[in-house]
Amino acid sequence: MTVSEIMQEMIAHANGNLHDIAHFVKVWAYAKTIGELEGLDPDTQYLTEVSAIIHDIAVPYCREKYGRAD
Repeated sequence: MTVSEIMQEMIAHANGNLHDIAHFVKVWAYAKTIGELEGLDPDTQYLTEVSAIIHDIAVPYCREKYGRAD
């Protein structure tokens, strides 16, 4: 999958929660920028960006199960 496809999947996974979407987009932008400035090789850059996008993938489940995600 491309980074854009993963981003699209995570946006759908957020189920309209704009706070969650804004958060992972911001984290992704930081990771992308830092990786590029550090000169990461393409595979490491990809993994860095994907990790940033999905780092809070369990948050919706935690809210559902525990009523919160902090």
